Amino acid sequence: MTRKSMASDSNGTIALGLGLGNALGAGIGTAIGAITGDLPFWLGMGIGLGSALGTAIGVTFARGGNSGHTDTPERPDSV
Repeated sequence: MTRKSMASDSNGTIALGLGLGNALGAGIGTAIGAITGDLPFWLGMGIGLGSALGTAIGVTFARGGNSGHTDTPERPDSV
């Protein structure tokens, strides 16, 4: 039995989550930065947090809504 890797099956889903996270983070960071007057800080913070959240959401959807413990085939046993 051949098992496909998660990377080949879900790159589009993770990329979509990352793109949406970046867009939302940049928008929110720009809005907060414009109000507070510290645009570079808030833009960077928004993009960073948006990237992290978008990637997590993309991985969750790629796994079919299961974001629990790492599956045995995905766990690096060489550590």
